[in-house]
Amino acid sequence: MSLLTSRRPRGILTGFGALAVGALLAGHGMLPDTGGAASLIETLLPWAGAALLVLGVVALLRLSLFAGVAVALAAAAWWSLFGAALLPAMPAGAPAFRVVSENIEAGNASAATIAQGLAARGPELIALQELDASTRPEVETVLDAAYPHHVIVGTVGLWSRYELSAEQRLDLGLGWDRALRVDVQTPGTPTRVYVAHLASVRIGEYRQRDRMLDQLATTVRDDETPRLVVVGDLNAASTDRRFAPLLSTLTERSDDALGLGFTWPAQFPVARLDHVLTRGLTTVHSEVLPANGSDHRPIEVGLR
Repeated sequence: MSLLTSRRPRGILTGFGALAVGALLAGHGMLPDTGGAASLIETLLPWAGAALLVLGVVALLRLSLFAGVAVALAAAAWWSLFGAALLPAMPAGAPAFRVVSENIEAGNASAATIAQGLAARGPELIALQELDASTRPEVETVLDAAYPHHVIVGTVGLWSRYELSAEQRLDLGLGWDRALRVDVQTPGTPTRVYVAHLASVRIGEYRQRDRMLDQLATTVRDDETPRLVVVGDLNAASTDRRFAPLLSTLTERSDDALGLGFTWPAQFPVARLDHVLTRGLTTVHSEVLPANGSDHRPIEVGLR
């Protein structure tokens, strides 16, 4: 028995653990989405890198060649998925206009302060989600003077320095309106802007979010407007399989800072649920802003 034990490679459990993480990274698309579990796993998939860091340290301490190779292979799989997003995006020139978006959190007593902070950055467009009976009047009082053009549908709103037209309310299959579409008279050529707040996803509670994502993707695909922006709290990470139809017709720039641009929860973000997706425009700047009193962090992008 001792002879057999001595021939067993060192770090075998660490190595197989790393191979399991690598298999998850490479084959997560084959996981059955039972009760929405696959969506949650894929949302947190970047955190597999943290597990690999721990396994790499253990492999080093064990001086295990097998474990080291396994960790390296899994790390290569992680880098192929997230390496480009992790690195800061390259500068791409000056923007023609900027968009700031945030879920300000329903019932937030700091709504006015949050709106003031966002407006102080001077963006041309401000998109907000989770406006309710208490936060909406506070936000309107702060923003209406500097942003004379605005539209609110349900709990989402868009404030603009440019004229707005062709407003349309959207429910995206939710049963009540929680999204909007509007044309913005941006410099040179108008831009169609969608602002949305999709339903949350939890184990056993995912069908509404999935239906809204599907309808949003279909609506955008059928929209032939050349310049288009989709902005808001989409309650989905770009790694979620249900997000893929949106990314087939729209693009999203990586964050300008080192990191993956997580936005939720604000105090210790673990996922990027808030997005600005575009078509027919170039995103020259993308930044996750510091926590400001909401449970989401705001995002800012520059477009031209």
